[in-house]
Amino acid sequence: MLQTSTYQITPYLLLCTHTEAYIKPGTEWIRDVVKGLMHQNSKYLHQMGVDTSLFHNHNENTSQTLIRYPRILYHYTNGQFLVTGINEGATALQQLFSLFKHPVQYTEKIMVTFSLFKSEQVEIISSDSRYYYKINNWLALDAKTHKQYIELSAVHKIELLNNTLFKHVKNDLFKYLDITMNDIRVEIFDFIKLDQKLLPYKNHFYLPFNLVFSTNFLLPDFLSLGNGKAFGYGIIEQLETTDNNLSP
Repeated sequence: MLQTSTYQITPYLLLCTHTEAYIKPGTEWIRDVVKGLMHQNSKYLHQMGVDTSLFHNHNENTSQTLIRYPRILYHYTNGQFLVTGINEGATALQQLFSLFKHPVQYTEKIMVTFSLFKSEQVEIISSDSRYYYKINNWLALDAKTHKQYIELSAVHKIELLNNTLFKHVKNDLFKYLDITMNDIRVEIFDFIKLDQKLLPYKNHFYLPFNLVFSTNFLLPDFLSLGNGKAFGYGIIEQLETTDNNLSP
């Protein structure tokens, strides 16, 4: 069973004409807001039993990155700034945002509010139905596999991506979120955009993919796959579709 809670963060610019008050699309400032408020209130969160390492995905004593699927994802989609908590991450966000009933001052010129955008509880089980999802800016390839991808024919490129998508579901999402299912079917259905520009992530540039894929199990919206999961890459959303009529 997966429990997810997605909150919308809405910025309000105070009356000013300074360009530094402009909010850029992206996730950096969302992480700064949430993590800043977490640090300011870490004492209260610890008293409530919240593991504050969930907000930044590294060991707070050693600073080493934790090998796990991130429980809190920061993303910007459809013009909205969102943060999604998964399982204990959903509880952590609920506990944090419960401390702020009114707008919070982020900078001298910007106030922010938090509101629950979507909450889901989904049991991951095999089904005879097919479910369709779109995934945006999926960073599927590292430097080594990118070289392989470039040299492959179109058919083999799709095969490589399909195998990678399957691995990201089984060996990352399912493994680290303790989901057990024997009959896992994941298949790329269509590409939404093929003329993507390389995107930067951790001082490297990666080829992103926007595509539609199908599964034989239901997933909640706003999970993420591939590299940069916590930073808004590879966010998935379910499409309202049937097998005979795919309409994003």
